[in-house]
Amino acid sequence: MTKKARIMLILLSAVLTGTLARLFYIMRTQPADAAAAQSVWTVTVAESRGTIYDTQLRPLVNETKEYRAALAPDAALLAEVRGATDDESYARLRTQLESGAPAAVRLQKPIALRTGLRLYYVPVRYGKRLLAPHLIGYTDSGLNGVTGVEKAFDTLLRQYGGAAAAAFTINGRGGCMTGVEPVSEDTTGRSVGGVILTIDRDIQTIVEDTGAACLPKGAVVVLDPYSGAIRAMASFPSFQPSTVADSIAADDGALVNRALSLYDCGSVFKIVTAASALEAGVPASCSFDCAGRLAVEDTVFHCHNRLGHQQQTMIQAMANSCNLYFIQLAAQIGPKALYSMANNLGFGRAITLAESLGAPTAILPSLAALEASPAATANLSFGQGYLMASPLHMAQLVATVVNDGVMPPVHLVQGFVDENGQAAEQAAGAGYTVLTPDTARQLRKMLEAVLTSGTGKAAASPLFSAAGKTGTAETGQTGQEKSVVQGWFAGYFPAEAPRYVIVVLAEDANNTGGNASAAFRQIAEALYRFGTDSAGGS
Repeated sequence: MTKKARIMLILLSAVLTGTLARLFYIMRTQPADAAAAQSVWTVTVAESRGTIYDTQLRPLVNETKEYRAALAPDAALLAEVRGATDDESYARLRTQLESGAPAAVRLQKPIALRTGLRLYYVPVRYGKRLLAPHLIGYTDSGLNGVTGVEKAFDTLLRQYGGAAAAAFTINGRGGCMTGVEPVSEDTTGRSVGGVILTIDRDIQTIVEDTGAACLPKGAVVVLDPYSGAIRAMASFPSFQPSTVADSIAADDGALVNRALSLYDCGSVFKIVTAASALEAGVPASCSFDCAGRLAVEDTVFHCHNRLGHQQQTMIQAMANSCNLYFIQLAAQIGPKALYSMANNLGFGRAITLAESLGAPTAILPSLAALEASPAATANLSFGQGYLMASPLHMAQLVATVVNDGVMPPVHLVQGFVDENGQAAEQAAGAGYTVLTPDTARQLRKMLEAVLTSGTGKAAASPLFSAAGKTGTAETGQTGQEKSVVQGWFAGYFPAEAPRYVIVVLAEDANNTGGNASAAFRQIAEALYRFGTDSAGGS
């Protein structure tokens, strides 16, 4: 061997000896560092989003909590959990633990803490019943907002999201290390932050329970006529987040928010025609004759009373819902006045409640089309023809009449809550004047007559006074057995000091048996009793 080769061999031997000595030192003197270098298996026990509250800061989601546990694959721990969970959850947990991996499970009750087990008390996004599901919406499996408020405020609600997790230390063979407790983390408490809606859960419950008995298909909106706050909004048939797939399969439109959808309006629009006439200086005493039929150009219009109402004043015509009176009234004031009033009363714009949430712009014939066709103006005068609006638009219309001609700022969002539970209200915006107070007062007298002596007697209650307008809108479509008509009642109570505006849509009333007037009465009576009981009355 050459001298150079011997030197190289000596150097390599020295390096190898040093390396072995260093490795032995680490193994003998740094066991904690070696353990820390092992793998960690993190089990996510639960995830949460920010909370959606009602007007009184009562949660509409995250309303309840439940116990969950994270545990290592240990037979004794599995036995401990057995009596605290359901059979399905237990079977799934057992399969996971038998694979050697730690797992999480939902519990029906708390259990005692043990080595290798961590217990959590976490919020449940949707309980057995979610109120206002069409407004609240729902999330996908990844907790992303899909519809409604969940979608409109997805970024905010995710901002206040949290998670509960347990980190188990795994040894070199892939199993949980015994004697090493899992590290817990729970930030679900941050989910107290979120958004406050104007919805009142008590009123919403009344509307959903009562409305469902009267409306196989339809919608109800309850509005504060002065502030414009939406106190309840319901659509029928309804759904729950847990049964979304079933609702899609049923194909019954349960996921559609009918309160924000456009429908043929019918005679509720006569409020607009009367308002435009009063604002144009036509007195309520103005009378026209109803002979049961009236020709406008080449079109013959009929009143629902084929024998005719004979001579009618504006108040009488509103009470009797006389089509021919309003045709003649619109002809006197002209299409421009009628079109302008419809726009001013909200039919020319959408109602935005939040980003991607609201009612679309109502469908209204153009002024050019009305000026070119007296028959088109005649149709519009009593809510037929090329006209569609949402129940929310109708609630806005009636609220303007109640509020002395000032259209209130219709809104759904009241404010926000931070992660510390501190609430801050959001300004709703200002209303604007559409009608003179005198016009509004005269319209209220007409709407009172609808219930006392006209077509709305079925909406009247012996418990209190009320007012409103009936509507039966022909769609030109045919249903299962009869023609499709949309039934409406748009009103308020009490008549002398209105507290709530209630608009009811009975979709396809001929074929479903929906009764808008009866639904109005029953919802109003339930609200009346609730208010009396809340005040300590009987």
